[in-house]
Amino acid sequence: MKKVIEFKPQKKKLNKKKLILLIVLAIIFILLSITAIIYNVNKDFRNFMDKYILGKNVTEENLPTIEIDYESNTNVIPYGDYICILAENVLSQYNSSGKKEKEVKVEISSPIYDVDSKYLVIGEKNNQKLYLINGEHIVWEKNVDGNLNKVSVNQNGYVSAIVTGTTHKSVIIVYDEKGKELFKSYLASTIAVDSSISPDNQELAYAEVNTSGTMLQSNIKIIDVNSVKETNIEPKYTYSAKQNSLIMKIQYQDKNKLICMYDDGIHIMENGNDTEILKTVEEGQKITFADIGLKDHVFRAIEKSTGLFKADTVIEIKNVQNQKETLYTIEEVAKSVVASEERIGINLGTQVDFIDTNGWLVKRYLSTQVVENIVICDKLAGIIYRDKIELVSL
Repeated sequence: MKKVIEFKPQKKKLNKKKLILLIVLAIIFILLSITAIIYNVNKDFRNFMDKYILGKNVTEENLPTIEIDYESNTNVIPYGDYICILAENVLSQYNSSGKKEKEVKVEISSPIYDVDSKYLVIGEKNNQKLYLINGEHIVWEKNVDGNLNKVSVNQNGYVSAIVTGTTHKSVIIVYDEKGKELFKSYLASTIAVDSSISPDNQELAYAEVNTSGTMLQSNIKIIDVNSVKETNIEPKYTYSAKQNSLIMKIQYQDKNKLICMYDDGIHIMENGNDTEILKTVEEGQKITFADIGLKDHVFRAIEKSTGLFKADTVIEIKNVQNQKETLYTIEEVAKSVVASEERIGINLGTQVDFIDTNGWLVKRYLSTQVVENIVICDKLAGIIYRDKIELVSL
């Protein structure tokens, strides 16, 4: 007779510790999600969190300071992770603690400059001296023929300089990262307003204005750097704006998108196509500020009346890659707005809000005196007064 063996399933013991941990994690996740939703939609709760929990509010009493001589010719220049002071032909670089780390001697008292990544190009306005700087090192220096009017540098150290005061109305000079002159473009009948070199060093774009006719005409021209011949510099693309639309500045962003700012709108120039992405003059809107100095973003500031002698400032940020819009609203009128990389600084007088390109508050600076000016770089901002600069880490 066969013996029947019964298999009884064993009951698994419940791991109470693991269960408790999972419950705690689930509760934390739910609480964080609820907090994030309330933070996003409730202004009073958001202000409470920013001030007391996240520590985003800072005041002048507890910040590092750089003392400046208000009687001397002092220029403040944001560069990389530093705030630089140019005075008496010395460019001093200060870190976020207010400590002077580096200095560079340059023969410049009235600077024009541009910064990209680790490079700073700086020249003497309406004069000849031009430098390319990397950290505390002068990569090269030049004396140009004519008077420097505008300079720009790309992330690889390629430089373009606009020169006036020659037999031509404007001359655009292009240098590689070692200071070798690649070519000059001569404008006989138009005035060069701005220039920019693409991130891959392959294109020079310049903005020009023709004022000789009855109507003002702005053009954007793009030159293929590799196809330039000494006697024949022909643009591969020309974009002509509508008449009386004044071009103000241009800047290459990632993926060789050329962003152009006119007095009435911001456009993208790409592969021969001209697309307006943001208006800076619009019926029914009081647009007070706009800029293209952000990484992959542009913005405008709109002043909206909320009552008698009251108004909000709405910062409208647009991603140039996917056209996504983000809004940041302040219940005050902005006195000035500056932008660099992924940060926007909004000066409200005795308060400065620093936000990122996602429209989130990064830091709020509060003062007992009126802020004169702001400079901003990658992770550091300078609040400028008559005799000092307060440093705010971002």
